[in-house]
Amino acid sequence: MKFRRVKGTRDVLPREAAARRELEEKVFELLAPAGFHPVLTPTFEHYELYKRSTGESSDIVIKEMYRFQDMGGRDLALRPEGTPSVMRAVLENSIKLPARLWYVMPMFRQDKPQKGRYREHTQIGAEIIGEGDPQIDAELVKIGFDLFTSIGIHEMFIELNSIGCRECRPGYIKKLKDFLVQHADELCDDCRLRAERNPLRVFDCKQKSCQRILSDAPLQTDYLCPGCADHFSQVKAGLDIFQIPYEENPRLVRGLDYYSRTVVEFKSRELGAQDTVCGGGRYDYLMQEMGGPATPAIGFAFGVERALLASRGEDVFSSVQPGIPLLLLPLGDKAKPYCLDLLFKLREKGIGVQAEFRSGGLSRQLKRADSRNAEKVLIVGDKEIESGSFIVRDMGTGEQEELTFDELISGLVNT
Repeated sequence: MKFRRVKGTRDVLPREAAARRELEEKVFELLAPAGFHPVLTPTFEHYELYKRSTGESSDIVIKEMYRFQDMGGRDLALRPEGTPSVMRAVLENSIKLPARLWYVMPMFRQDKPQKGRYREHTQIGAEIIGEGDPQIDAELVKIGFDLFTSIGIHEMFIELNSIGCRECRPGYIKKLKDFLVQHADELCDDCRLRAERNPLRVFDCKQKSCQRILSDAPLQTDYLCPGCADHFSQVKAGLDIFQIPYEENPRLVRGLDYYSRTVVEFKSRELGAQDTVCGGGRYDYLMQEMGGPATPAIGFAFGVERALLASRGEDVFSSVQPGIPLLLLPLGDKAKPYCLDLLFKLREKGIGVQAEFRSGGLSRQLKRADSRNAEKVLIVGDKEIESGSFIVRDMGTGEQEELTFDELISGLVNT
């Protein structure tokens, strides 16, 4: 019987696994000086957590969540996003605020697989909880900009908007609903449903017919209360300090109910139509919705797969094995135990090295080294063991040189 991975999942092969580790290290290097600490939450939570926080009308809750009952009859769900779980952990463990937390965790959404987006994927997220000043919004956007620039994402740009607060959003929602009612017959089925449950979500629609209609829809930025308008102005002023390029997109919304005021997306033109690398924004009401005190918060999250696609391209997902810096080629039975000991002596010096212990003559061993993508080989036979002098061959150029053990160590350590 032939087994295959489940639709929407994927295998992370060595080349990509190494790139993921480098990405996580860069995130840590950038976030640690800004006071962020790592956090991990369970892979599954009570379904009610996501229903209440993410929103009963959200696409995630309606049609994307992996929901199940365990043997105890508990209503559970695999984690579709990180923020509600992190906020639950902050509340349950009485973490002192303000707090800055970041995570690398797998997420699960049963939606249509797309390029760089899968039903099981890994997200990196950063959350600032307990700080509400607009300068914090600008700081977080700056951190995201620096991160994506540092990992080599090209053609990057930022879209920014304010979706208001509980004071000014109701008035805008009424105006938007009135507009949608007038155009109900022209909207797609999903948008007609969104118009009833959560009108802001119509701006997420990718149908060209709906986009044409929505181009004339009223805009939230025209209905911001003085507090939200001032907050948004200060966020933009903060970004201007750093000369960060951004575009105001008055139709930018986030697909989750808990967002308020600032929303942001980091995009790359190299990704084509699905150009969003990272999304985030402010969610000042979420902790209160979960039973805690009113607490300002802001964060962003991005998929590791899409970030690597934008920064490294398709090659990072290649099945080609990474190269071996140095491969020992023992010739004869006496050379095998010698090379076993030599392996660890070289590794103690910080040299990446493996050995080809399968029997064979030099010609066969060199072919094996080539198939294993070895960069250099060290030929070890009886003669080399007796003399203490070894032949090092560059597999790329074919050049060889004879070195003593000390010369070998010195040369490899300095390369």
